Amino acid sequence: MVSRTALVVALASLAAGGAALAKDLTVKVDAKAVPWDVRANPRMRVGASDGRPPVVVMDAALKQGVNVTFRAKGSMSAGRGYRMQGPDGDQEITYDREREYILPSHYMRSAMGRTYLMQLVGAFLSGDGKIVSEPFPIGSGTTVSVPAGASAISLGINDSTYFDNSGVVTVDIHIPEATVTVEDAGGSPEAPSAKPNAAAAAASGTASPAAEPAAEAKTKRVVVSVDAASAPWDVKTNAELVPLAAPGSKPPVVVPIEVPAGKIRILAEGTTDTVETKAIGPVGNEKKAVNDSAAPGNQRYPSFYIPKLMYPAYKHALLGIFIDEKGMIVSRPFPIGNGVRISIPATAAGLALGFNDADFTGNSGSLKVLVETPE
Repeated sequence: MVSRTALVVALASLAAGGAALAKDLTVKVDAKAVPWDVRANPRMRVGASDGRPPVVVMDAALKQGVNVTFRAKGSMSAGRGYRMQGPDGDQEITYDREREYILPSHYMRSAMGRTYLMQLVGAFLSGDGKIVSEPFPIGSGTTVSVPAGASAISLGINDSTYFDNSGVVTVDIHIPEATVTVEDAGGSPEAPSAKPNAAAAAASGTASPAAEPAAEAKTKRVVVSVDAASAPWDVKTNAELVPLAAPGSKPPVVVPIEVPAGKIRILAEGTTDTVETKAIGPVGNEKKAVNDSAAPGNQRYPSFYIPKLMYPAYKHALLGIFIDEKGMIVSRPFPIGNGVRISIPATAAGLALGFNDADFTGNSGSLKVLVETPE
């Protein structure tokens, strides 16, 4: 049912072309989605490794003690011979282990009531995709308090084999402590007209008519050209902290940050070429997710250092990372795609831009990138 959006990173810090910060999020969970990334949680293996990635939701309002409410609808089937079920699952089947495989419900020992086959379930994650508290059943609706250390919610289906599942459920997520900030939707003649990526679209919300309008923030807009051979950070300066070979690369494009506070907005458009693939957009080659895998010669892709919950990370995707005045990185790298809005670290003096490649030799072309910073 879904391809790249199988992993929906719904960041409330993303800018959907001037959309309001989301307070209520809606995502779709495919029946084949596992509820968490087993690579990031090897002690909590589930199923037969035949599922799709989970749906991961990040929001700035996910703070300890906040009560998050889920409401879900839709129908799914566990395969041939199984009838269609709603988000509550098949209430005639409650096992949590099979002879060969473990179901996600195996790790929900303290959950109130039973957890059923094909039920919608979730877990809270840290920034690196690790589960920070016991996973929980959701079904057609529940309210759960955010535990300490959580910065994301991972959603999937309670099953043991996923390849033959079908259907999808739609999940509405309400986070009452979210704030709403209305941004200027006006464009600039020099600004890229790119549409936000799928993750940004999932995070988009609409301010309530009764909400007080936010004070107009002063921003500075800079349009830069990012060469297709640009590494996402200075390789020599950061050799000990984040080693990267990057043969054939050029230095990153760096946009100065005058006010290290608030949020930065980045929009990109255009296409670039590599030796093996032509006309690649800012999202990268969507047919090749490299994540934390090694390239030939055991060289690392920059995405090796991206938080796992932001995967899939595609080859030759546009990446960003914050650096200090000496060029040392002060944040984890992050995918930009067509558009992103993200908080600026207090120690940042610049934003470095480059591509997710292990070998930059033969890359050609450039992307047009708008960077909007506080002034």
